[in-house]
Amino acid sequence: MSGAGDRLVSVIVPAYDRRYCVMDAVGSVLAQTYRHVECIVVDDGSVDGTFETVAAAGAGDRRVRVFAQGHAGVSAARNRGLREARGEYVTFLDSDDLMPPTRVQRQVELLAELACGGVFGRFESFVMEGATPPAWMATRPEWCRGHAWTSLLTATARVRAVGGFDETLLMGEDADLLVRLREAGVDFRAIDELFVVRRFFGDNLTYGMRDNDSALRDAIRRRMTRRRAAAVPQ
Repeated sequence: MSGAGDRLVSVIVPAYDRRYCVMDAVGSVLAQTYRHVECIVVDDGSVDGTFETVAAAGAGDRRVRVFAQGHAGVSAARNRGLREARGEYVTFLDSDDLMPPTRVQRQVELLAELACGGVFGRFESFVMEGATPPAWMATRPEWCRGHAWTSLLTATARVRAVGGFDETLLMGEDADLLVRLREAGVDFRAIDELFVVRRFFGDNLTYGMRDNDSALRDAIRRRMTRRRAAAVPQ
C-alpha cells in the first residue's frame, strides 16, 4: 500500500495571454521537493503564443501537460484542468504566481498530521519591476497578504463532486468553491505558512479589486439562499 508521499498531486495552472510569465509558474511546480506532481496548464484562448511556449518548454518533461480551449474564463480553464487531472490530490496556481518549493510537501504532510480534508496557506504580494502598483495597494496594504483560497490542496474527487468552479462568476469563484466544499463536509484548515508568491505585472485580474472580503460574503449569501430553497417544501 502506497503512503501519502507516493500519491500524485495535480497542480492546475490556467493561463490567458501569459507567455511572458507562465513558465515561471510552471518552473515553480516542477521545482517542488515533493516529486509526485503533474503540472496541468490550460491555455484559455491566448493569442500571444502561451500554448506554444508551454508545449515547447514542457515537451521533454512528462510532468507537464498542456491543453488549449476557446476563451471562456479562469473558472472554465480550471474546470478543464480538473477533468484532465490524474492526481489523487489537486491544487491550483495562477499563471502570474509562484509556489515556494516545499509547498506541496508541507500540504501533503499536514493533511496527514491534522487528519483533515484539505489545507491552504498564506500569500504575499510583490509588484514587479516596471509595473504600476494597483490603486488599492496604497490605501489597503493589508490586501497584499492573507490566505490564498486557491492554494487549497484536497482530494480531486471532492472538488469534482461539488461541480468544480462556478463558471458564471466573474469574481470570487475561489471563495464560492470553498463554501460549497464546506457544505459538502470537507474539513479544511488555514495554515500560517507561505504557499503563494503573488506577482503584480500591471495587468492582473485583481488590479480592479474594490473589496477583498466581498467574494466571501457573496459566497456565504449564496449558501444561505441554497439552504432556504432546500428547506421549502415542494
